[in-house]
Amino acid sequence: MKSEKLCHINIYCDESRHTSNSEDPYMVIGALACTREKKQEIYHVINLLRKKYNVWKEFGWKTLSPSRKDFYWELLELFRNSADLSFRCLVVDRNVLDHEQYSDGDSELGFYKLYYQMLVHWLQPQCAYHLYLDWQQNREQGRFRDLGHILERKLSGRAKIECLEPVSSKEQHLVQLCDLFIGAVGYAWNTRAGSDTKVEFCNALAANMEMSSLKVSTYKSEQKFNIFHFIGR
Repeated sequence: MKSEKLCHINIYCDESRHTSNSEDPYMVIGALACTREKKQEIYHVINLLRKKYNVWKEFGWKTLSPSRKDFYWELLELFRNSADLSFRCLVVDRNVLDHEQYSDGDSELGFYKLYYQMLVHWLQPQCAYHLYLDWQQNREQGRFRDLGHILERKLSGRAKIECLEPVSSKEQHLVQLCDLFIGAVGYAWNTRAGSDTKVEFCNALAANMEMSSLKVSTYKSEQKFNIFHFIGR
């Protein structure tokens, strides 16, 4: 019997508010998926938008401002209209995490366990994944490699992990787009309202995804824009 052809998908990951002030209780870990064959086409469209609006530095949630509003709204339209892009994030209240009991007191290990929870229920059978995490300095070497191996064992016989490696967000447009979305979700969940433009973007993103707001937990089956409120430990 001829084996089915695997669908190759790139996943770009980032996180928000995992080390910030405790006044923001909710942290967000997110991932943007892009079919591998469409990656260059989507990068080309983003580069055209960067040229159109003269945006050459790294973009993301922190740089969303009134002067760049049109650029960010076009990124939102690009995501909404592309069948090759999808997003998932895990939202968790950092104050309820018990790293002492469940991660032997190792908060870094607990952080990567959350990454695992965000990814493992999203990766689909008959797909091969190339996972790219925004680079950060870890106390323990091999955290990225270990996460890849654990996912590979769990998904054995279903999905395939082709690679899992750290990348610099400065060189990856889709990590930056992921940062934009997790920033918006974190802004909504932490009830921030200091920027009218950011509030407007949160509302526009929710409306485009046919959601009442970003401060919701979607159904597990939601494919385009999935928000997973993690209440485990």
